[in-house]
Amino acid sequence: MTAEEAKDAIPRVQLVIGIIRRGDEILLVRESLGADGALLWSLPGGGVEDGELLHEALRRELEEETGLLIGDPARTAFLVHVDSERHPSALAAAFEVEQWSGDLTPQDGDIEQVAFFSMPDALELLGELDSAAQREPIVGYLTGAAAPGATWLYRNRGKKETLVARW
Repeated sequence: MTAEEAKDAIPRVQLVIGIIRRGDEILLVRESLGADGALLWSLPGGGVEDGELLHEALRRELEEETGLLIGDPARTAFLVHVDSERHPSALAAAFEVEQWSGDLTPQDGDIEQVAFFSMPDALELLGELDSAAQREPIVGYLTGAAAPGATWLYRNRGKKETLVARW
């Protein structure tokens, strides 16, 4: 790699996503995720900061976005790897969280609302996500259409979003 290439390198994006259940309900957050900043519902989570391990980032992000304190993840729900022009090689890891406490009091200014929804209502709201890479792995996992721990690979070029592989 030349010095010029190193200078122009784009940092890789790593994200964590938490799945928190209360009986038959699932926790969602409403934030600006849609085209032109539309407010949509999704699972809570966010970016891994330099020096953080995945479980540390998950704990921090879920506390910021929901106000809840969580234990370590119980298991990996799914992985999503997206190669796009804006974020080459972005990786998101979603985890089931079984131990949590606290009240729903988001501290992140990007979060408009946080609430538990019945699974049918949650799936309907999640189905509104614009991006297949955001929507399909979540819905696939929650409905059982994709096995726990499944990996989803997407390539995005311009407005074209392609599922390249899933296992």
